[in-house]
Parts: sequence; C-alpha cells; structure tokens
Amino acid sequence: MPTTDAVADRAGVSRRSVFRHYADVSELLRAAYELQREDALSLYPPSNPEGWSHDERISIFVSRGCDLYEYVSSVRQAAVYMVRDYPIINDLMIEDDRLHRSVITKLFAPMIEACPQAERSALVEALVFASNWSSWNTLRVQQGLELEQARGVMKMTLRALLNQTKAAA
Repeated sequence: MPTTDAVADRAGVSRRSVFRHYADVSELLRAAYELQREDALSLYPPSNPEGWSHDERISIFVSRGCDLYEYVSSVRQAAVYMVRDYPIINDLMIEDDRLHRSVITKLFAPMIEACPQAERSALVEALVFASNWSSWNTLRVQQGLELEQARGVMKMTLRALLNQTKAAA
C-alpha cells in the first residue's frame, strides 16, 4: 500500500495537492480502483455472442476472463488485504462481482434457460463461483498451475456445469 507521500511523489505534486482532488484516502482508492477497472475492461471488451455455439461461449469467456484476471491479479490481491482498513474497496469488489454475474447470466442465458427452473439460480451461482477471480487466484497461486493449465481447468469446470444441465433437461 503506497503512502500518500509516495502517491504525491509519483504524481509530481505535494501531499496537500493530492487532497485538493480527493477528500480522503478512501476517495483516492476509489479513483485508482475505477481507473484500473476502466483500463482492464477497455483491454478486454465484451463481444457479441449472437450465433456462438455452446462451446464458443465457454472458450471465449474463459480466454477473455483469464486474460483479465492475469492483468488485475496483483492489484486485486492487494485490494483483498486492504478491505479491512478501507470498506470502500469491499464495495468496489462487490460491484465487480455484480458485473461478473451479469456477464455470466447474459452470455450463458441459452444454457441457463434450458435448465429446469428450480435449478437455474443454483447454476448461475455455480458458474459465478467457478469463474470468479478468487477461483482463478486459487488455481494460479494456491495450486501453482501454469496459465494454460488454469485456463483448461476453468474451461473444464464451466463445461461440466453447463453440460450437466443439458443432460438433465
């Protein structure tokens, strides 16, 4: 976690100038987080899935998602540790989680809708859980998987979840 002095030095301004633009550290953190989010999403823009097959949806989602997770991982790891001291970070990560759930729900809508009504909510939760940053971090850091191995595991997991619902329908 850089100090306010370090931020000011890097920006080439005085510490006092930093707080002319930001009311407090939480506001500064929000701005930094949102800038990174904007940058990351511009590098990995959403695609139009119209006409994509079941497998193409999974492959493209995993490819884009894994690239995005690799890009934000160091900042996200730091953010996880800062949540206790800066609740604003938790709020921002919850926003990211909502965005992730929305992408899953829209991209996999045809497969989710093919699932029995009583199981749809659980399927969405399973897809979100299997493909979120925490799961990615577990594959890469705790399990020590190489990038392509981790991609393969995530793809296999999503495919298994979605194929299980096809078989049940």
